[in-house]
Amino acid sequence: MIPVPEVIQALIHEVTGPLGLLVAAVYSLLVAVVLPFPGELVLAIPLDLGFDPMTELALLVVASSIGKAGGSLLALRVGNGARTGVFDRLVGNVPSVVSLRESSVVTTMSRYGYLGLGVGLAIPFFPDTAVIYTFSVLEMNYAKFALAAFFGTVARLLAVAGLIGGAMVLI
Repeated sequence: MIPVPEVIQALIHEVTGPLGLLVAAVYSLLVAVVLPFPGELVLAIPLDLGFDPMTELALLVVASSIGKAGGSLLALRVGNGARTGVFDRLVGNVPSVVSLRESSVVTTMSRYGYLGLGVGLAIPFFPDTAVIYTFSVLEMNYAKFALAAFFGTVARLLAVAGLIGGAMVLI
């Protein structure tokens, strides 16, 4: 796994309150588009909003999932732009690009579509950016793409929170 810079770790561990929700959303958006860091780091944000822990977890998961959905739309736009114009003229016939287009990965993505995107994003500690950009090479509906990213992120964060909660009980 790629190490997360200290400045990002410090920001995630030190922000609280409503600003923590904003940081979770922005961080998740950036993870979807450009950062090769784990999206699960948002679970370390100490919100301290005055609600019970489950409500704060729910708010954090929703904020992060909204950010991931927004970032996935940006990535989808980039992916859609990559299939047209200059990109196709420059690399459209390069063997590695052609083989990627015809690979079993693309076939699998085409077969499972939005469900595949959601499941890919639900896998803990798997690079979000890679999943999103891989699926963005297909022509997809923006609303369905964002919903798949949102629900995949919800499932992923709840799975990790459940694992952490279960581990804490054992300690």
